[in-house]
Amino acid sequence: MRLWPHIMLFFALLFVGITPTRGQSHSLLIQKSETPPILDGHLDDRAWQNAPLVRDFQMQYPHDDRPANSKTEVRVFYTEKALYIGAICRDTSHGNYVVQSLKRDFLFEENDAFSVIIDPFGDAVSGYAFTVHPYGTQSDGIVDLGGIKGSNTNWDAVWNAEVFRNNNEDWWSLEIEIPFNSLRFNNSQSWRINFARNDLRRNETSVWSPVPRGTDVATLALAGLLEWDKSPPKDGSNIALIPYAALNITQNYRQEKPAEIISQVGGDAKIALNSSLYLDFTVNPDFSQAEVDRQVIDLNRFELNYPEKRLFFLENKDLFANLGNSRVRPFFSRRIGGVGSRSVPILFGARLTGRLDKDWRIGLMNMQTEGQNNPTLKGQNYSVAVVQRSILKGSNLTAFLINRQGFNEFEFAENDFNRIGGVEFDFRSPDSKWSAKTFLHYSFTAENLKENAAWDAKIRYRTAKFNFFLGADAPGQNYITDFGFVPHLYHRNTIADTLARVAYRQLRANGYYRIFPKDDTYGIDFYGFEWAGNLYTDPTLNYQEHDLKLTLSVKWLNANKLSFSWGNYAPALFFPFQLDGLDLAFPAGIYQGRGIEGRFDTGVRNNFFGTASIRYGGEYTGRQLSLSGALNYRRQPWGLFGLTIAQETLTDFPEGYGSAAFTLIGSKLELSFNRNLFLTTFLQYNTQLNNFNVNTRLQWRIKAMSDLFITYTDNYRADNLYVKDRAIVLKVRYWIGL
Repeated sequence: MRLWPHIMLFFALLFVGITPTRGQSHSLLIQKSETPPILDGHLDDRAWQNAPLVRDFQMQYPHDDRPANSKTEVRVFYTEKALYIGAICRDTSHGNYVVQSLKRDFLFEENDAFSVIIDPFGDAVSGYAFTVHPYGTQSDGIVDLGGIKGSNTNWDAVWNAEVFRNNNEDWWSLEIEIPFNSLRFNNSQSWRINFARNDLRRNETSVWSPVPRGTDVATLALAGLLEWDKSPPKDGSNIALIPYAALNITQNYRQEKPAEIISQVGGDAKIALNSSLYLDFTVNPDFSQAEVDRQVIDLNRFELNYPEKRLFFLENKDLFANLGNSRVRPFFSRRIGGVGSRSVPILFGARLTGRLDKDWRIGLMNMQTEGQNNPTLKGQNYSVAVVQRSILKGSNLTAFLINRQGFNEFEFAENDFNRIGGVEFDFRSPDSKWSAKTFLHYSFTAENLKENAAWDAKIRYRTAKFNFFLGADAPGQNYITDFGFVPHLYHRNTIADTLARVAYRQLRANGYYRIFPKDDTYGIDFYGFEWAGNLYTDPTLNYQEHDLKLTLSVKWLNANKLSFSWGNYAPALFFPFQLDGLDLAFPAGIYQGRGIEGRFDTGVRNNFFGTASIRYGGEYTGRQLSLSGALNYRRQPWGLFGLTIAQETLTDFPEGYGSAAFTLIGSKLELSFNRNLFLTTFLQYNTQLNNFNVNTRLQWRIKAMSDLFITYTDNYRADNLYVKDRAIVLKVRYWIGL
């Protein structure tokens, strides 16, 4: 079995030879202007008139073989300090634009918007996306994985944009200013760039450099070329300090303690060692302003993966967070310090990320957490080192080393460590249709255990009509990742309240086939079927369990989508396992089951939008009925009101097991008073946790990267609304550029 990674690597390299190289047919020559424009949304400054004009956008959705109906004109130039992009977006909406809110970091695909995608190194590996909607709200994101999955909008940078709306003549215009010290780049005079436009009223997405239907518009390999008349200027000093001060008032009513008042100060520092290599420091970081996790009714055997929302761990996160795959992660940043009630204070941290040249990227991170008055909660030091080499225009080779080291006060805890090292190869063809990845990792602990390796091999072919994926995961029993995420390796014994590692091999296959009617027949975008299957065995290929899901779906051009699914599954219990709410545990064994599911999604084009789903099927020795729905109302552009409901019912179990029902009701209110003042409120009523949570956050953006937050949190018992605890946090952070 150890030959598998090498076999898959051979086939991945073979595809390099058989896949044609794509050359950019779209290019733009950018020139310098001595005078910056006045940012007011009007493109009437002389610098704009002298800048080259880009037009003739190509439709990307719903078709990719014709010119765009929504016309867009773009001009680009630069000054000594910044890159400028201006655009005129013509439409037929009469000012009736589709925008979700005035809140920063909206999603491009859910709004009328203009976006510029930039790859300063021209290697189609990583870049940036800067997006503006018709009301002037900004969204920025890091583009990783070559852009095949879009951009991560949790990243923030200092840049400016202004918009002018001419509703009488059906167009809106914008000006974007991106300071060079907000970008990372080298001396290359050839960047990749693309412009994308979303017109939801017309249900059309268009791009400057063509991108096939079904492929994300941020795909860097398909971008055009931005040719500079000379190397982009590099700003001299680029140091920023971001201090914060926070006041936290908490009261625990269950323990009948008086209110506790805690003041806290700390901050971050960002130092540009050059235009492509940054050093970041954090001291006593505070993440109280991070959005709360969306709760779910958890009836799973394995741990759930909640996304990272803490800003320090998000910039250049692809170097760290994309190690492994979604099921076998050697690095999972939410383990560092923890989140919520289980959190441990982080004392300080440092991170060095960026490029040494056009081919080499590095990432170094070190974080130190505080020790607690508990033998199991020692101080911990977390370190990650990643080196990545770009090859083959979009592919890369990566080597990494991860280390967790326990501390007793200021001394190493000799036998308290965990280390993971590995190498990975990630391949993407120039046309982005083929992708493949293989890796080999080893884990090391003080016990020097065997069976400590994990390997993976996968390959995918994807077009708008056809998608096929085949992959295999193989973590050993002692592939221990103390701040990683390998959920299927750990099996719960709910009677003994323990976890045990069980080695497995997972063979995965999934894909879809879609049919696109000609001439938009009956208003249908596509119809087709999808499949997804997983087969699990032990290391000697003896069967453990499987799951299979087949789906028929149809999507209309108005964004409505309807799907029906059938599933066959056989979960394996290696130890007794008790579902929450039942009276007895299921004994170890394999349990056969089948289920059906229906789902309807309206998309987000209309002011009222939502989803609904129903699932019914076997659950071990009984039945499970799952109902969920979401309804949202958008009051443009200032309000978004949402309600979600989920119900899980467990019935028809043998005598003695009983039955159970859980309800989760969530509500979200977003108010945008203007582009700098926002109020967000979450209400989450969860009978499984017997908790009713209220979380309200008021954010005032003082200036770019400088904010005032007021966060209020209440937790009540769901059955009698008795208050458990309450907290209010006042926090201010301020960006100081040096």
